[in-house]
Amino acid sequence: MSSNLTQKSLQSWLILSVILVGALALRLYHLDRYSIFFDEKSTLVISQGIVLEGANQKNVFSTLKLSNSEFWKTPVLDYKPPVVSRSFTYTENYSPRAFTPAEFWSPKTLADYFEANNRSDIGNSPFYYLLLHYWTVLFGVADFSVRFFSVIFSLAIIVLTYLFGNRFFDNKTGLISAAIVAIEPFFVAYSQQARNYSLTFFLTLLATYFFLQIIENKADKRHTFWLYVGYILTAGLGLLSHFLVITVLMAHSIYAVMFLRSVKGWIRMAISAVLALSGVTLWMVFGGGQYTLSTLSYQADLYKRMAETRPFNNPFGTILPATFKNVFHESLPIFTDLVIFTHGLTDALDGNKYVLLAISVGILLIIWSRFKKRVSMPRWLTKYFPYIITVLSLAVYNNHRIQFGILSIGILALSYIPDIYLNASDTQRKRFWMLYMMGLFPTCFLVVMAFKGGHTHGLTQRYSGFSFPYIIILLSLLLQYFSTLKTEFKVLLYVFLSFQLYFVALKLNELYEDKSKYAYYIPARLPNPYAAAAKKIEALYQKGDTIFYPAPRYEIISEMDRTFLPYSIQDAQLTNLYLPKDAQYVQAMDVSQTERIWLKKPNNAKPIQIVNLNGLRYGSE
Repeated sequence: MSSNLTQKSLQSWLILSVILVGALALRLYHLDRYSIFFDEKSTLVISQGIVLEGANQKNVFSTLKLSNSEFWKTPVLDYKPPVVSRSFTYTENYSPRAFTPAEFWSPKTLADYFEANNRSDIGNSPFYYLLLHYWTVLFGVADFSVRFFSVIFSLAIIVLTYLFGNRFFDNKTGLISAAIVAIEPFFVAYSQQARNYSLTFFLTLLATYFFLQIIENKADKRHTFWLYVGYILTAGLGLLSHFLVITVLMAHSIYAVMFLRSVKGWIRMAISAVLALSGVTLWMVFGGGQYTLSTLSYQADLYKRMAETRPFNNPFGTILPATFKNVFHESLPIFTDLVIFTHGLTDALDGNKYVLLAISVGILLIIWSRFKKRVSMPRWLTKYFPYIITVLSLAVYNNHRIQFGILSIGILALSYIPDIYLNASDTQRKRFWMLYMMGLFPTCFLVVMAFKGGHTHGLTQRYSGFSFPYIIILLSLLLQYFSTLKTEFKVLLYVFLSFQLYFVALKLNELYEDKSKYAYYIPARLPNPYAAAAKKIEALYQKGDTIFYPAPRYEIISEMDRTFLPYSIQDAQLTNLYLPKDAQYVQAMDVSQTERIWLKKPNNAKPIQIVNLNGLRYGSE
């Protein structure tokens, strides 16, 4: 018996290894093909303790001159927002100066890192930035290396999903779930971004893994102690990776109310919750999150104002007022894309007049599967009726026939969720509630907050991505349950869900062509212009040369965005990220133009163009 278990375990780990190899290939393909976009730019500078636009690099890019402010005179009335801090007796005037990479890379203090986090990402993700900082110390800030850091945690999610499914359900569930996570376009997309999401999803899944074992209370005392330690660390670090992890902890709390019956257990969980929240509390009070709540409040008001006045023409993309219609339209893709059976269908079928017909066919198939024994008709017709209904509906559609069929069959597939719940043991039924709550609560929270805030800006998949592993485990249980159905339904389900794999592959291809909803640019992004510029500068620069950067003006959205110069220095900062840290290249800002990085040689009147950044800033225009 022991030998059979060992052989089965080895076989499972071999299958999981094959899944991981395939997942790694999907995540490495075109990993550094496309340029960094605005969020990744923030990631790179924050991890190095630098404020985007240089609020903590004033002495690098400029020279300070104090002048008498004549504060006793009546000020001229204007409607420009005040600066963050201002002297009452002197006015600070900054004039541009030449700088070098060595000055740009001057040592940073802890206060620099706090300010970078406050100004460039409203105090979010400090744990991720801390880890990434030391990762870049070892492997540099190349696009491949900083994105590969996310790949590692994306692969860890696959392993953990397997362990979760195997521990709380069975080995087959774990393996099927891991395979779905491996090909899920959402996970592939965020594994290819230098952002905190892969780390955050991993931490929240691990926290739930510990939490569920604590609630079930089947471990010995020593093991239970380490479960609590693991939960406190993963929940606490999760909050320090993304503040919306609070939705996961809220779901845990509701689950505890439903199933935790021990007074001692409640005391322990209360202490665990306090300790898990202590890290983010200290960060908000004493660390780089001091201005987070006020900034979030300011942003909420700003987004609402944009939704009311500039819904389609604002710096943040489309932001609509939170009417029922708008919230439904924006949140529907979030719910459907959670389910790989229906992933991407809203993109293809949105607004199509046949959607209601496809939904009706799905409902009809559900009714037939439940009540066919009450209908009197020939046996052969009873057997083939689901096929006839499906084929007839496909004949009606004049476009997207297969996808409309998938929508109908997907509705039928999800209708069996109550059946697998009813067929489960009492222990597993409790676990199903965890899957339901974790699968739906984060997205429902976003919907509620959209109505509360009055705008749809927060209705985006990455903010509720914690839900994916639990929905995927639920779907893996469904896939196994389908094998117990009558042949006509089994064939319909497996055939059309196999077709869906083709459309999932198309979504992956959109990702690799930079046309995905998770990072969409028209046309597709070119390779990183800043890395290319740095490489060219290294090859061409000689002593006596000067490198000039464009100095475009930009819209100041809030005081946290305000720079100390009347133009942006972002292009210079981002190029210097890729230059040697000890280089003495002389660099300056060119206030006469806004697009070109160029090099001026002392004996050559014609400058050498390094790169033209027109259209290549990706989110910073």
